[in-house]
Formats: sequence, C-alpha cells, structure tokens
Amino acid sequence: MKISVEKSCLVVFSRYKKESDNLNLKIYGNIIVSQKEIKFLGIKFDSKLNFNILVDEIKERCNNRLDIIKILSNKKWGLNQNTLGNLYKSLVGAILIYSFPCLNSFSENNIKKLQAIQNTAVRSILKLKSDTSSNIVHHEAFNKIKLLTVSNRLFELSERYVGTRLSHSIQLV
Repeated sequence: MKISVEKSCLVVFSRYKKESDNLNLKIYGNIIVSQKEIKFLGIKFDSKLNFNILVDEIKERCNNRLDIIKILSNKKWGLNQNTLGNLYKSLVGAILIYSFPCLNSFSENNIKKLQAIQNTAVRSILKLKSDTSSNIVHHEAFNKIKLLTVSNRLFELSERYVGTRLSHSIQLV
C-alpha cells in the first residue's frame, strides 16, 4: 500500500482556540498540508468538530431542493400530500440521512436549523400558514405525511443502527 502525499492533509481536532500549527508531519519526506476543515466521504469536518460548516452546507443543499417542493405544492400541479411528502423524504430527507452519523454530535442550535428546513417544507406541503406554530406543524406532519421531527428521526436511525450492529455481533459469536 502506498499513500498519496498529494491527496493527503491533516486536521488537528480541538475545541480550544490554541491550535497546533507547529505540527510538522511528513510522509516520504514531503510535508503534509495542515487545514482547518476536511471533507471525508462527502461530510465536512471542521477543526473544532462543531459541524457548523457541515450544517450550512446541508442547509444550502436542502433549500435548493426545497424550492422544487414549493413549486410542486402549488395547486396547479395537483399533487397530493402523500406524493409531496415522499418527494420531501427522497429529495431533502436523503441529505439528512446521509449525514446521520454526525447528527448525533450536532448542537441543539444546529438541529433547530435543520428542523426549520423541514418545517418550511411541511408548511408548503400541507398548505399551512407561515405563522403556524412549530408544535402544530410537527403534529400535522406526523399525522398526515408520517414525518418525524429531525431529532426523533435521528433517534430512530440511531436505534436502528445500534440494533443492527448488536444483532450482527451476536451472530458472529
């Protein structure tokens, strides 16, 4: 196995303001470049591991797709709530699910940012007024299009992941 020095970089993960810029890591005599953030398997990790950069990227990607849902929720298209809900789950929900392992580390504030995107989609899909309270939006989303809140969906995915891992480890024994 040979490491590609050109494709390699390093990130020092630390919650403290003082960063180790003194790190002089070399591979095959070449210095490895230090960066403040890195993208690995499509997920951005910043040096403080607060995932703010990732959340901003997710929001941007989701908002672009949310525009499609807003257009399609117009009465002229004649799509029902189930179809629009499924569109949301496949277009926007897929982005959130892909980032699910990191979502466990998101701050409450970052989860709220993602929930706001879902609330906007639900208001469009169910034709709710923009001043409808979040509690009503969450209730209607679950009852009419079977959509969990972001935090509940995160819990469900975590539970399923742990259950799958446990069942595989039991089978291996």
